[in-house]
Amino acid sequence: MQKVAVFQHAEGEWIGSMTDWFADKDFQLQTYRLDLNESLPTVEQFDWLLIMGGPMSAYDEDIHSWLVAEKKIIKEAIESDKTILGICLGGQLIASSMGADVYRNAEQEVGWHAITKTDSCANWMPDTLVPLSWHYDCFELPDGAIPFASSAITPYQGFKLGENVWALQFHLEAQDNTVSSFLALDDEGLPLGEYVQSEAEIFTTQHLEQCRQALYSLLEQMNSRQALSNISIACSIF
Repeated sequence: MQKVAVFQHAEGEWIGSMTDWFADKDFQLQTYRLDLNESLPTVEQFDWLLIMGGPMSAYDEDIHSWLVAEKKIIKEAIESDKTILGICLGGQLIASSMGADVYRNAEQEVGWHAITKTDSCANWMPDTLVPLSWHYDCFELPDGAIPFASSAITPYQGFKLGENVWALQFHLEAQDNTVSSFLALDDEGLPLGEYVQSEAEIFTTQHLEQCRQALYSLLEQMNSRQALSNISIACSIF
């Protein structure tokens, strides 16, 4: 059985449609609520790490002191060749933990915005994908990272680091209740901006199936890579 640690940073920002993918496989998931100051695991306690989104920024250590410890274990997990997926804030934390800048973009990007594949390493996604975006911050690339997608205002919508680490700026895990959950995190409602869609546009469900298919294809690829890694470890033991 593979053990999956889920780093959660806010109520309602969980793994979404990934729940069904993991449900019929030999995985054990354990969620750690960083925002509730729950103790973090050591890298020996998990095989996979899922780092989810949140309303805070990766550089908010003065406000959220637990970010320091979280970035430390993310770096340790990367260096230990764990299988890692970071989404939105999670992707930004991967970048930050590996020394890359996370910065405030010129515009917020909120809604179903098209992204374009820029590298074939992301063979799990179509050439154009329309996922849910909900971010102001963006990341630069860590050393050795391969960017694989961009959008109109976000130069790096994701990157691959090594063989086992994927950082996404967008929310492939979105499902029917995701938009409501995200809106509930902000009492002021939707911000204003050229790349902020209306509630009517944001509550559409027409892109969910495409996102689910892309996400499941990515997870299958990650799982295959993890299986090869396990075989390699077993061979080295014998």
